[in-house]
Amino acid sequence: MIVVNGDSFVHEYHLPEEQRWSKGIGADLNLALGGGSNDSTFQTTIECLNNNDVKTLILGWTRWERTYFNKANGSRYKIVSDSAIDEFLGDSHNDKDVVEFYYNKVFNEYTQLKNMLIHMLHIQDYCRLKKIKLINFATVFGKNDLSTTELTKIAKSAYMSKETKDMEQMGIKYNQGILSDYILRLDPDTWVDREVFASMKQKLKDFATVDLMGHIGIDGSKRWAEILKEQINR
Repeated sequence: MIVVNGDSFVHEYHLPEEQRWSKGIGADLNLALGGGSNDSTFQTTIECLNNNDVKTLILGWTRWERTYFNKANGSRYKIVSDSAIDEFLGDSHNDKDVVEFYYNKVFNEYTQLKNMLIHMLHIQDYCRLKKIKLINFATVFGKNDLSTTELTKIAKSAYMSKETKDMEQMGIKYNQGILSDYILRLDPDTWVDREVFASMKQKLKDFATVDLMGHIGIDGSKRWAEILKEQINR
């Protein structure tokens, strides 16, 4: 059984179903969600692994700023950019109060990035133990977005003592070290082209896009299917 999960670059709502790369590789189940977050990808992936005999798992990881909230009515908000959209009711149900609450009271970039890396490592170890073939890639970011310089910037948002400048600098260095250590523990063999944070966007940069979000067209999707078939058969 082949399972894929991620955001809109994995589900490809913008293309006819038969033209999507998930169909091209023969995926049995596509759990992806337009506007989905890494938090929701992790949750739904673990649920799927607990209930199915998965042989190959392909995950497209998105920007770590995104997340989701459970709703009192049993649905969920997907938080992406300036929107908090009900997963089941669609784009017309956007709660701006939830967006404001998230970014002003909840969101922390360091925590979100650290959680993404922890999720990656957990699934990596789970798949190794269960002998599941794991293939990772990044949809809308790349390795340059997580360079040492960028990690240092993100580490500045971590919770730490800022009583003195020296204490703050020590805190930044410590938290940047945590992020770097997690990244070093990611197995390149579980990534497209054995490249940690291999970027779908970068690898398909010469293919036409169909909207302002940068979603690829039929030719690009076909090429991505070819790339993933190579990974599956590797």
